[in-house]
Amino acid sequence: MAQSHTPRTRCVRRISAPCHIATIHNTHSRSFLLAFAAGNHDQLSRHLVAAENINPSILSHRLFVGFLCFANANLTRDCWSRNNEREDRCGNFLFKARELSPTTATPFLFLERPFTTPFGETFTEFSFDTLYAVVKSLAQWYISQGIIERDIVCTFLEDGIAHFIHCLALNSINATVAIINNKIPPAVVAQYTQQNGFKIFVFDRVSEANTEISTALNGLRQINAEQPGKGHSLGLPTDWPAKKAADDTVMICHSSGTTAVPKAVIFTHDQHFIGKRERLRQFIEDPEDRMVTGMPPAHSAGISYLMTAVMLELPTLVLSKLTGPSVAANVMQFKPSIVTGFAQTWASLAEQDLSPNTFSSVKRFYNTGDTAHQAHICKMLRLAPLARFIDGYGASELGMAQFEKVSKSGDLAPKRCVGRPRFFVDSVIIIDASGNPLPNGQVGYIAIKSPTITPGYYNQPLLTQLSRHGPYWLTGDVGYKTAEGDYYQLDRTFDVITTAFGPLYSLATEEFLQTIPGVHDAVVIGAQRTPLNIHSTAAIIVPEKGRTIDSNVVLGKLHQLDPFNRNHLPPFTLCVAIVADINKLPVGCTGKMLKWSLRDSFWRIYRAYTSGDRDTFLDVVWLIAFLGKAARLEENIVAFVVAITLYHGPSVIRKQ
Repeated sequence: MAQSHTPRTRCVRRISAPCHIATIHNTHSRSFLLAFAAGNHDQLSRHLVAAENINPSILSHRLFVGFLCFANANLTRDCWSRNNEREDRCGNFLFKARELSPTTATPFLFLERPFTTPFGETFTEFSFDTLYAVVKSLAQWYISQGIIERDIVCTFLEDGIAHFIHCLALNSINATVAIINNKIPPAVVAQYTQQNGFKIFVFDRVSEANTEISTALNGLRQINAEQPGKGHSLGLPTDWPAKKAADDTVMICHSSGTTAVPKAVIFTHDQHFIGKRERLRQFIEDPEDRMVTGMPPAHSAGISYLMTAVMLELPTLVLSKLTGPSVAANVMQFKPSIVTGFAQTWASLAEQDLSPNTFSSVKRFYNTGDTAHQAHICKMLRLAPLARFIDGYGASELGMAQFEKVSKSGDLAPKRCVGRPRFFVDSVIIIDASGNPLPNGQVGYIAIKSPTITPGYYNQPLLTQLSRHGPYWLTGDVGYKTAEGDYYQLDRTFDVITTAFGPLYSLATEEFLQTIPGVHDAVVIGAQRTPLNIHSTAAIIVPEKGRTIDSNVVLGKLHQLDPFNRNHLPPFTLCVAIVADINKLPVGCTGKMLKWSLRDSFWRIYRAYTSGDRDTFLDVVWLIAFLGKAARLEENIVAFVVAITLYHGPSVIRKQ
């Protein structure tokens, strides 16, 4: 667990800026900042007159540095296309931010797990000066390893800040980092690197011990990140750090792998910064803001929020262990005002049964990726009653969260609503399978046109083409738009369940089941009903700690859904499985439940259950709703108890 860090004193600094801003007093810094960001010179003048002291004065550096670095006075979409200062973006933001900081020796990045360089130096915190020195040393180390411009280097490192620092070092010599989460199984890593043609692989002792790298990745050049080489004896190029062009690739990050082998998503110098201007302008709401990053550090979103922390010099605790107990303990000790995470982060925290107001310091939760379940949002707001839960629906391919919705205690956003497109999004349409736009209220495929979207998948032009619909990117989701302009995401296209009575949306069904008392989480899948081309709907229920769930209650809830609200259902239509050990279920590297893997393994797990194995499923119940007739569930089942109700409601058949 990280040590407690006292908020540091804000700096005193004389400011000079393109619009010839005089110095102002700190009490006006927030409103002044907004005026500066909007280019409102009249309002700026009023703040200058109102300042208590025109002479040496105070403007919190981390409220302002992002704008001196990355923004002109006019922060509009037109400004992005007109701005020629392309070099000060994602590829080398560290150096411009350090140049403008008056407090380069003051630590602001704090680490749950220490970072060790190839030369044995260990750091538990970073200031601009120490971060710069480590990045420079690591750049020299990469050069000593023979890494040159345009090389693509896979980093397979322990969780924490390591990927971020290696990303900075590689970009500084004009090489490209391809970040790989060290929780991906060795066989999948091998398949991922081979199908994308990656040749260089950097690992550390943690990832090596966990994955048997040498055996799995035979044929790749493997470099141990903890062996010094000749780094300190070699100089850097005279033009270090390297300049960047707008379309230079600065990072390759893989998708979460929830639908198949992860895809290699490209991020460029210009594209990955679009949208961050707005984050810089709005992110600081209080001079004492502090952040805990609960996003996977090997994910593009984790890198993105660390970029924000550096550009704003925001005191930030970088987590390496993202389990519920660890995240909760660190939040309670560090006392941040901002906590970032994925949907899995909130689900894991919700499971901890923490007391109300435990996170009293938190004023904002930021979620991105999959939209969070409302039940988990409610529990976060119970822990931090004064907080806002800001949910930004996005994906690696989208570059930034494309939608936003906000929930507060007593004012929750509707379930499965992702809100409205953010200001930089050009267009969002809902289309049918033929590509035709659908009217409001009709469910179809979500397609987005936005300048933040990836140029494509590395070395896979066909996959890139298949993911596009003209200028739009197909997100892989189904949803609809309301007449009021709000968008709803109902499911991933791969996860839509084909029932005998039409489609069933798994995410919406999961939200529906989470309203049952005692249910911590629900995972709904469609298991292939061979030889028919339909699915059996299986609701896999994770009870709250210490709670017992009655499978009949869950079946009754499912029976209320439109596709199943009828007296006659075919055999194997509905199933409820109560989880004995959630750790037995397949999850991806970011903690997402791998529904494709669960679909593939469901019948095998169920067969083991019928043979007496209770390691994964504690209880399995099937529902049949045609009166007086029981279905034989599997050839190896010997005895059944058939419970038939005396009304036209659900009947239950349970293996004893």
